[in-house]
Amino acid sequence: PNPMAIEQYRLAHRILPSLILSGDFVDYFRITDRYFAFYVADVSGHGASSAFVTVLLKNFSRRLRREYRPSMLGEPGEILQWINGELLEQKIDKHAAMILAVGDLQTNELRLANAGHFPPAIIVRSGAKPEFLEQRGKPVGLFEQVSYEALGVSMDRGDRLVMFTDGILDSMATGSLEEKEAWLLEAAAQTEMSGIWTSLGVAEEAAPDDMTCLVVEREN
Repeated sequence: PNPMAIEQYRLAHRILPSLILSGDFVDYFRITDRYFAFYVADVSGHGASSAFVTVLLKNFSRRLRREYRPSMLGEPGEILQWINGELLEQKIDKHAAMILAVGDLQTNELRLANAGHFPPAIIVRSGAKPEFLEQRGKPVGLFEQVSYEALGVSMDRGDRLVMFTDGILDSMATGSLEEKEAWLLEAAAQTEMSGIWTSLGVAEEAAPDDMTCLVVEREN
């Protein structure tokens, strides 16, 4: 469902592929009564081979709900390590940049891990300027030895987490990276997906890359 509610959280996304098949992928789902997970992924390349990896990611989502280790609920970096190993075993010569998070419905904390994904996630709080949550980490599917440090983010009522894939940066009007990042922050401040997309001002008709936005909001 899009949007979808998981108790007091509302999750919504939009994906615009550059081709018929997209290498961008979004998923969100409940793991237990207390925890839920979500991620946005940008698979390397375009077309059918990249879209095939998104099918694998969906399969990982299903398996995670059945096979998770309790430690993964507090350390989403362990989930990224697991996905990394699974992609390497497939030997499909594809990698993916991802932001993956686990949310705790009791404490209202999101724990994020970043696997080489740019731009970083954006936190939008009431009465404050949106800001990037800077994190480091290697893409999944490239290196055997990887580790990811999770970042905890407390979510008050009305707070939002906004994630974009880098295809949006490629589709923006000319400008420096700093200018485009400022544009992303301004767009993330919009309260609805339609407003975010309008504020971005991207050219949807001839997108050079897949474009994705995922919004996770703790509702008032």
